[in-house]
Amino acid sequence: MRAFSCFSFFIFLCLTGDAQAAETRHWGEVKFGGAIWNVMDDADRNALHGAYIMPPVSSVYDIQPSVLVIWADEGQHYFAAGVHKTFYQQGAFTAALAFHAGLVDSPEALGDNVEFYSAISAQYQLTERWATEVEIGHISNGGLGEQNPGSEGVTLSVRYAL
Repeated sequence: MRAFSCFSFFIFLCLTGDAQAAETRHWGEVKFGGAIWNVMDDADRNALHGAYIMPPVSSVYDIQPSVLVIWADEGQHYFAAGVHKTFYQQGAFTAALAFHAGLVDSPEALGDNVEFYSAISAQYQLTERWATEVEIGHISNGGLGEQNPGSEGVTLSVRYAL
């Protein structure tokens, strides 16, 4: 829990340290998508993903703070804070990395309440505000629990710039 608190404080510092520059930019993006989880095993789990991705913080290498919520088909919920970083852009195509740290409310299947989600994504800009995205992600407790099964997922999303 201490690491999550430190991470939240880091996000707060990033946001307050760049307040003037953020006023001239858009308000960020919202993202909603559907996922198939356990793709390396049975691909037998489904989930909905929702995220708010803030504008880039220019003083911190254009990293984008974000919040993520995952609603799994068997009633689990994952709430996390994290960062996105675009590492490639060519025309309408963008590639990015993301990392989130958060809490899951039903840890039985994943081994611990604290879980980490990392992902790589490819995005295609359809219009000025709309984009589609495919994301490959991995969720794991990083060895914090007695068991650490982890899981891989593929998410198809739409993004809307605010």
